[in-house]
Amino acid sequence: MDQDTLRAAADAAFEAAFEQDPTSIAAWPDPHADHEPDPQEYSRCLDPAKYRVLAIRAGAWTRVLADAGLATPEPVDLTRPDDTWRDGSPSGITPIRAHRLRPHQRGAIPLVLSFRGFDGPDDNLLTISAGEPAVPLATVPACGCDACDDGSEHLLAEVDEHVLGVVTGDFVHVSTPRLTAFGTSRGWQASATDDDGDGLGQVDQLLQDARAGRSPHRVVHGARWW
Repeated sequence: MDQDTLRAAADAAFEAAFEQDPTSIAAWPDPHADHEPDPQEYSRCLDPAKYRVLAIRAGAWTRVLADAGLATPEPVDLTRPDDTWRDGSPSGITPIRAHRLRPHQRGAIPLVLSFRGFDGPDDNLLTISAGEPAVPLATVPACGCDACDDGSEHLLAEVDEHVLGVVTGDFVHVSTPRLTAFGTSRGWQASATDDDGDGLGQVDQLLQDARAGRSPHRVVHGARWW
C-alpha cells in the first residue's frame, strides 16, 4: 500500500460518483486565470452548490479507505461535540453531519470529516479534523465568495493533501500556551498570540520534537494507517 495507490483509487471512486449523476459539476477552471476579480465578486457566490464537489470527494476517500481495510467509518454524535473535537464544533458551528474514520493500525489517529453549508446547500463546506479528541486542520473552501474562487483543482488537491497527511502519518499538530502549529513534511501553518509573534521562528523545532516524541506540549500525531 502507498499513497499513490490510494490517490488513484480515490480518483476512480470520485469519477464513478459523477457518472451516476452527470448533471453535477465535477470540475471547473480558475475563473480568474487571466484577470483580477471584480470588486463585486467579493460579496457574492453565484453558484454555492458547486462546492458540494468537496462532499463527494470526501465520500470517495471514505469508501477507498474503508474498502482497503485501513479504517472503519463510524457516525459522530453531533449532540456531544466535545466528545469528538478538543475545542467543540469547528468554528463553533454544529455540522449538519459528520463521520469518523477509525484506523485499524495501532498508534494511528482517526480522521474526522464534517459538513455544513452556506448560501443554500447544507453540505458545501467540508472540515477535515484529526485525532481523538480531534483538532481541525482546514475548512474547504476557506472562503466561498466568487472572488476567492480559483477553480476546483486547488480545492480537491487541498482535501487530498490533508487526508493523506493523516493517513500516511506525516501530519503533526502542536499546541503550546502561546502557539498552535501543524503541518506535514511539505510545510506548516502556525498562529501565535499577539505578544509572541517571535515564537513562529520556533515552529520547525516544535514540530520536530513532536514527531520524535519528546515534546512537552499537547501533540496530535500518529502512525501511518498500514
